[in-house]
Amino acid sequence: MSEDNVLLAHLGATRRRIVLLLRSQERTVRELADELDLTRNAVRAQLSKLKSNQLVEITDRRPTRRKPEDVYGLTRKAEQLFPKSYDSLFNAVLSVLIETEWVNAEQILQDVGTRVAQAHKPSELESDPAVRVARARDVLEEIGGLPTVVEDDTSYRLEGASCPIAASVRVHGEAACDLARALIEELTELPVERQCDADGECPECKFVIGTK
Repeated sequence: MSEDNVLLAHLGATRRRIVLLLRSQERTVRELADELDLTRNAVRAQLSKLKSNQLVEITDRRPTRRKPEDVYGLTRKAEQLFPKSYDSLFNAVLSVLIETEWVNAEQILQDVGTRVAQAHKPSELESDPAVRVARARDVLEEIGGLPTVVEDDTSYRLEGASCPIAASVRVHGEAACDLARALIEELTELPVERQCDADGECPECKFVIGTK
C-alpha cells in the first residue's frame, strides 16, 4: 500500500468526511460544522490535524457581519489520495488516436463509454429515471468523479468539479467528454446533452439528462 493510501486509511471517519466535503466545494468552519452536525471547535480540531498532514489549507477569507471567516480547501497533496483512473495514460492513448487519421477517435471514445456502462448495467433497467441517473452517478464516482444530481421538471443534471479524465479534457477539449456522455446514455437509456466546461485548470462536468 502506498504512503498516500495508508494516510487515507488512517484519517478516521470524520476527517475523511471533511476531505470529501472539501473536495466538492471549499467551506468555512461554520459550514463544515453544519454539514457534519458537530461543534465548530470539534471541526477546528479535525482541520488542525488535516493541516498537519498537509491535506487542507486556507484558500480565502470570507467577510461576515462580525469578523472574516477562513475558507478551507484541499491541497494538491490531498487530491492525490483519490483515484485518477490512469488519467495521464489515457491522455497519451487518446493523443495517439487523434493523431492517427485512419481511426475515428470520437467514435472510439463513445464506444469505450458504452462498454464501461454495459459492465455496470443491470439486466433489467429500472423504470424510474431517478434510479437510472443515480446509478450513472455511482459509476462516475467509481472511476474518480464526484458528480451531484440536480433535478428539475423535465430533466436531471449530473454535474461536478472533479473530472476523472481532467488531463485529457484540458488537452483535447470536450471531445474527451464524449466518453462520459456515452456512458450516461447507456446506463440511463435517456437522451444526454453535454454541457461541460472544458476550459481552465479544473474542467467542470455537466450533463443534462432528458426525461421527456
